[in-house]
Amino acid sequence: MRKLMWVLGLGAIVALSGCVKMEQDITLNKDGSGNVKFMYAMSEQMISQMEMMAQMGAEEDMEVDDDAMEFDEAKVRKSFEELKDQGITLNSVRSESRGGWKYMHVDFDFQDVAKLGETEAMGESPVIITRNEDGNYVITSTMGGEDIGLGDEEMDPAQMQMMMPMLSGMRIAVKINTPTNIISTTAPVKTARSAQWVFDADEDPESIMKMGQTRMEVIFDGRGVSIPEVN
Repeated sequence: MRKLMWVLGLGAIVALSGCVKMEQDITLNKDGSGNVKFMYAMSEQMISQMEMMAQMGAEEDMEVDDDAMEFDEAKVRKSFEELKDQGITLNSVRSESRGGWKYMHVDFDFQDVAKLGETEAMGESPVIITRNEDGNYVITSTMGGEDIGLGDEEMDPAQMQMMMPMLSGMRIAVKINTPTNIISTTAPVKTARSAQWVFDADEDPESIMKMGQTRMEVIFDGRGVSIPEVN
């Protein structure tokens, strides 16, 4: 299993369409350390289908990646054990099943956001941290939906209608908490020190289709902050 591939690997999540829910809460401290609280869920029906595909692939001597979203607590803990020397510490991991869905909750700390990127924890949607000419910090990222056709072009009403059944139930939320006040952000939901993007197929189907075009950006006050740049 690719180390920590679930963290910010939104391309793989989007590809599973409406069978997936994800919530991610990232807190960044002034020294570049921080915390990530992460929840992902998949419908039990989809999990069964993926297990069947993996079994069929094994019987036919084909390689099938069924670890894109891990629900085995022991395997998740083992993945984090391999990352201790990189300053990443697992606080808790918990799985549960309810309402026909299987959920995984992961909470971990990191000592250096730059090293976090080196562990491939940023998946297919890397976070970039730079400092602008005013001395303020700029966090940017994309939602990683281009590779499967989400957001590349405007869909006509007929195409949108065809996609809706597959997207039903899908929800992705990303929240970034900054160590100082936010100066500006592209997030639709924000407070003085947090920015949040929510893509909910049931509440706003078009938001899911526009994920590939979404650019997450947060600019926050750089005074008293010493975070390493991450490119």
